Amino acid sequence: MSTKAADAAGRPQGRRIAVLAGRGDYPVRVAGAAVAQGASVYVAVLTGAGDPADYAAYDAREYRLGQLGRFLDEIKRRQIDEIVMVGALPRPSFGSLAPELSTLKYLPHFARAFQGGDDHLLRGVVSFFEGQGLRVVGPVDLAPDLVAPVGALGRHKPAAVAREAIATGFNLLAVLSPFDIGQAAIIADHRVVAVEAAEGTDAMIERVAGLVQAGRLKPGKGDGVLVKAPKLGQDLRVDMPAIGPETVARAAAAGLAGIAVKAGSVLIGDRERLATLADASGLFIEGVA
Repeated sequence: MSTKAADAAGRPQGRRIAVLAGRGDYPVRVAGAAVAQGASVYVAVLTGAGDPADYAAYDAREYRLGQLGRFLDEIKRRQIDEIVMVGALPRPSFGSLAPELSTLKYLPHFARAFQGGDDHLLRGVVSFFEGQGLRVVGPVDLAPDLVAPVGALGRHKPAAVAREAIATGFNLLAVLSPFDIGQAAIIADHRVVAVEAAEGTDAMIERVAGLVQAGRLKPGKGDGVLVKAPKLGQDLRVDMPAIGPETVARAAAAGLAGIAVKAGSVLIGDRERLATLADASGLFIEGVA
């Protein structure tokens, strides 16, 4: 049982948290939120994903995936007992890990974790860290303001045709969940025109933009919706879907009417900034319960 004191809001004081940082600004925001709550934060920046320069204000160090043993030794030395994994990280191949000697003993666990889709791999990562005595926490536990609320973010709202597309899109993602292939789809012209797979959300949107530019797809007024939601049963501590300014820009370039996300389950970052960008682009962003 923990003997840590609690502050007036009921949060434990003296928390020691490791932030395993991938690409994007979410790791920086989560680290900042943890520090603001009085936690001691150590940032492990993953080589080729995060930029160490973004963490000049933090106690941070860069690690390759093959330096897992060195990372664990450091967080044990620091008596860190919680870890949050946040930021985009392209799925590596098992053969590319290039493990150091201190990491070799962990390879059998990860060899098994790599024998499946992304969800299977991430479950393996979670079970590994929990097996090391660490509590895995999600970004929403530390920075709840980064998650999509219910309702429209800006002044634009989906038209009736868009609401039909949103319902179709969420139903589609639910049906596809067991196949572990992606978290997003685009519905336009009363049909499914794209489903996210290994290429990621941004590349999927660009693919649709190419169809529009080639005249093969002509979304009507108020039509064309990007939907994004976690897969059923997805562990949101380590794999919460996210959108950002680039998503809005690409959706606008593709001629879409807007973006719908599952409220409480998708990271959106700075709400005011995203709403301003959506308004300027003439798009809606809707959080759906």
